[in-house]
Amino acid sequence: MAIITKEKKRIACYESDYNGKMLPTAAMNYFQELSTYQGDILEVGGRFLQENQVSWFLVKYIIRFMSYPRHKDQVTVTTEATGMDKFCGTRRFTIEDSKGEKAVIGDTQWLLMNRATQKMERINNFPEFEAYECFEKGVPLFKKIAKISDCDLQKTFNVRFLDIDFNKHVNHVKYLAWAIEVLPLEVLKTMVLSEVKIVYKAQGFYGDQVKAMGEMVDKGHYRVEIVNQEDVLLCQLELLLD
Repeated sequence: MAIITKEKKRIACYESDYNGKMLPTAAMNYFQELSTYQGDILEVGGRFLQENQVSWFLVKYIIRFMSYPRHKDQVTVTTEATGMDKFCGTRRFTIEDSKGEKAVIGDTQWLLMNRATQKMERINNFPEFEAYECFEKGVPLFKKIAKISDCDLQKTFNVRFLDIDFNKHVNHVKYLAWAIEVLPLEVLKTMVLSEVKIVYKAQGFYGDQVKAMGEMVDKGHYRVEIVNQEDVLLCQLELLLD
């Protein structure tokens, strides 16, 4: 069984919306921080990756929101590696409420990349990753997200310095923030996000001008594509709200 790392969090006011519910992006930030912490305590984190000139690149994400913790609630965040095979790793995250019930479940899919060559690197070239005690192959999250056929919604954003992470590209959480921002206000005021699928296609950088283009597929069902100023597709998202 893979190593499970847990951490307690208290929902801060800046992680909540105007109704006091935890922001969906706050969950993703918790997940990112905890996976980074787990790598560090197992000695296969940032320093190890930098020394070996490799990086984990996030390619797919699916998050399910069963409920939303509220401002000041104490929650427990967990993470564990769920699969490692060839070039690909999968990881699960959860947020449990004060009663121990799962409020949020996130599953992610990653590729191990060589920084110098920008090519995929075999995981078994690094026996140190056995520290995760994950010896399963893992299950792919989903095949793909359909492209939008008719752009009903659109907004443009400038990539700010504060949007950039330590890999010097747009932090993966920002894409969900942009996708939510493009949805109609009345939808955001009357419905909550229950599931989101994300496919990361290319990297965004400081100074880019990105365009979020949305399409309503059905009531509470939207697809969003985010492109840069050269029309390079950076990210695809599918959002379900109820």
